[in-house]
Amino acid sequence: MEKVASMIFNERLDALGDSLELMGREVTRERLLELVALESSILDAVPQAIVGLHNRRIIFANNAIKQTFGWDREDLIGKSVTQLYRNREESEEIARYFYSTLKRQRTFVNEFPCRHKDGRDILCRMRAARIGDRLTQRRIVITYEDITDKRRAEEDLKRSHKQLRELSAHLQSAREKECARIAREIHDELGQSLTALQMDVAWLGDQLPADFSHLVEKTHRMEQLVDATIDSVHRIITELRPIMLDDLGLTAAIEWQAEEFQNRSGIDCHVYVDCRDECIEKDLATAVFRIFQETLTNVARHSRATAVWARLTQEGGVLNLEVTDNGKGITRKQAEDPRSFGIIGIRERVGLWNGCMRITGKSRQGTTVSIQIPIRGEVSQA
Repeated sequence: MEKVASMIFNERLDALGDSLELMGREVTRERLLELVALESSILDAVPQAIVGLHNRRIIFANNAIKQTFGWDREDLIGKSVTQLYRNREESEEIARYFYSTLKRQRTFVNEFPCRHKDGRDILCRMRAARIGDRLTQRRIVITYEDITDKRRAEEDLKRSHKQLRELSAHLQSAREKECARIAREIHDELGQSLTALQMDVAWLGDQLPADFSHLVEKTHRMEQLVDATIDSVHRIITELRPIMLDDLGLTAAIEWQAEEFQNRSGIDCHVYVDCRDECIEKDLATAVFRIFQETLTNVARHSRATAVWARLTQEGGVLNLEVTDNGKGITRKQAEDPRSFGIIGIRERVGLWNGCMRITGKSRQGTTVSIQIPIRGEVSQA
């Protein structure tokens, strides 16, 4: 081992000496020793493990090799680089990839599985570079960065995000089912009772003598109050779960919602719909309807618009919803504000269906919300 290390050390001295001689400089052996020491110091200052290879054998390494792989660098000098990989076959495959790539380019970065001295599998981000302009001497230098914990943390984070998405989807579905249940109960119980009360008050008014004018007037006011209450109940039922969405589909529900919004807010709402309801599953139709509702609510609250244009179209396996207003225009800061719960709610609903959302706005030229959601049935048939 000492003979190999001495040979490698002398090679490095000779290489440095040749380079300096070509530059026309006169240096002493002591100066060369200083340069080699400086080179070693620079290598050891790098936090990533660094090795130099000649014909797949390690000719130098820095101290960080110990932290990354558990090996003392003295134990690796002169050894095959297979020491750092899981098996010889995998090492051969990685080496072929290295050398073939470095023939075409001077450096490259990739991730490969490696093996710690204690037998643990680790994942390393490896940066390789050839030494010299050409690879004829098969000399390369590689840095290894252990990203095992980082990758594991990323996977855990992705798994947590997936679980949160699934929980959010479950809560959304449960909320819609509960709203539908409450709407049915209100319709069946309160609606029927109010209808019966309306009929009784009307009957009572008809039975009163004409000279009982104060009682007749009282029953008329009662009828008006019952009628207003019935209208309120119908409105509450519709907001909880639009019957039109279940009975007539998304197209009719969107058109109805636009008309309701226009009547309630005084903002002109122009709608164009071109999609096939039979291709849109019930839960997706509910999600798109709620997104449209929330978008119109944001327009009414914040935009100061006088008109809104909405387009719901289907192109292949994608459902597109675009809502544009002529209001003051949303700013990027407002669109990314973590307190913009309406936008966050829309983005979350879109994300649950693997869709994408884009919000753009120009000062005094309005805001556009664009949404694309894949239709699962269409995708599976493609």
